[in-house]
Amino acid sequence: MRSQSSGKVSISFAKVLKGVFLAYLLTIVLFIILALIMYFTRVSESIIPKAVVVISALSILLSGINTTKDLESMGWLHGGLVGLLYMGVLIIISFLAAPSFAFTLNVAIDLFISFLVGTVAGMIGVSL
Repeated sequence: MRSQSSGKVSISFAKVLKGVFLAYLLTIVLFIILALIMYFTRVSESIIPKAVVVISALSILLSGINTTKDLESMGWLHGGLVGLLYMGVLIIISFLAAPSFAFTLNVAIDLFISFLVGTVAGMIGVSL
């Protein structure tokens, strides 16, 4: 998105926030689908940790693509911010909900991967 006065490329924080909101909506819908599948079938509860990672990544990916599909440039940054904010909000909620929650290497890796998935989604979205 180009600024009218200077021609510089800027970040649309409104688009990023809408993207994060969309990612959480997708996550909720996919978690409900997972819960229904688990309730009506004999799928083991041991898949939940893996399913959470896949659902989160898919939500970031689809939301990042949707957020950046009408941008001309900077898609990687917009998508990356969607992923970073998505995971950042989850980390903040975890700190507030569970006082024993600690920022470990695994949390840092999750944060990095969510940024990476969002970045890839942003590049895909801009090229569509």
